[in-house]
Amino acid sequence: MRKLNVYFDNTIFVLQRIGGISIVFTRLIERLKKENDIELNLIINRTPTNNLTHKSTIEGVNKLMEIKIPKFLLPFMPLFKRLPDNTIYHSTYNRYSFQRNIIKIITIHDLGYELKIMRRGLKRMVHLFFKKIAIQNSNAIICVSENTKRDLERFYGKIIKDKVVKVIYNGISDDFIDNKETSLKFERKYVLYVGGRQQYKNFEKVVSAVAKIEDFDLIIAGGGKVSKTHLNLLNLHLPNRFSIKTNLEYKELSGLYSQAYCLVYPSSYEGFGLPLIEAMSCGCPVIACDNSCIREITGNAALLINSATVSNIKTAIMELKDDNLKDTLVKRGIIIARSFTWDKTAEETLKLYKELIYK
Repeated sequence: MRKLNVYFDNTIFVLQRIGGISIVFTRLIERLKKENDIELNLIINRTPTNNLTHKSTIEGVNKLMEIKIPKFLLPFMPLFKRLPDNTIYHSTYNRYSFQRNIIKIITIHDLGYELKIMRRGLKRMVHLFFKKIAIQNSNAIICVSENTKRDLERFYGKIIKDKVVKVIYNGISDDFIDNKETSLKFERKYVLYVGGRQQYKNFEKVVSAVAKIEDFDLIIAGGGKVSKTHLNLLNLHLPNRFSIKTNLEYKELSGLYSQAYCLVYPSSYEGFGLPLIEAMSCGCPVIACDNSCIREITGNAALLINSATVSNIKTAIMELKDDNLKDTLVKRGIIIARSFTWDKTAEETLKLYKELIYK
């Protein structure tokens, strides 16, 4: 049997310095490199100057150059590179191709724009217009959770009725284990916040909740540079009680999870929520809002609150002072996190590729 020919674009690596989607495709491509019956190709539009994973991702794969497109237009433009017949094109960020004799796949990570949770105004309208084109021109769609699939069906049901829609969960790096042997040490107990600080993430409410509990500090990890507004908020409510850690290696982040009193992740909406399983894998209790995919991903291993109010977050943090509850959540979390592996993600993705190309 001939090798399966798969093409990815490098769009997400141009758009992100680091983030959930670029991590997903980095880990997927790393695993697929190990398969003997697949030929991997990366279509490079422009070389990312600051993405933290792109260099390792492109090692060992065939590289093809595409006509250069300005960065701000890249996620909205079709693929200009013509690919060989009977090959697979899997876009890393909703790009599309009008070529008819190839299999086109996109991965939907969330429907935040459709739900008006993320950006509004003209940027939202432009994003949705081109996302719809990508969905229309795809042969198959991967969703990262059952909740994301339901949201996709809600907004694009008529368009996708004749397409293959498959749920394939994200995985977790082997670095995320209970790891208290780290160079990052803190004298006081701390609550951990990981990821972006957009409005729907409810970061401000975490700050206010921790401020009301004097025996805890707040550690902020990832999510890029902290805005001046958020720095002012931290200095106002948590003077000398917060620390910001960005550009962390996985082992350093693993150490933060392992030493934390808990992870507070009160997002109003998620397509998957990688920090949830990262924390659980490291033996870190999780507090999150009971919405979107959160219960699907965490099962019975997180302390879920109905809504992201300061009072609810504070109460949940205090509830974890019950050692029996905390130990139960930690044990459950470690077991659940083990079911999310990048090997499994790659195995199921490769199976889908073969079903589509050899049907």
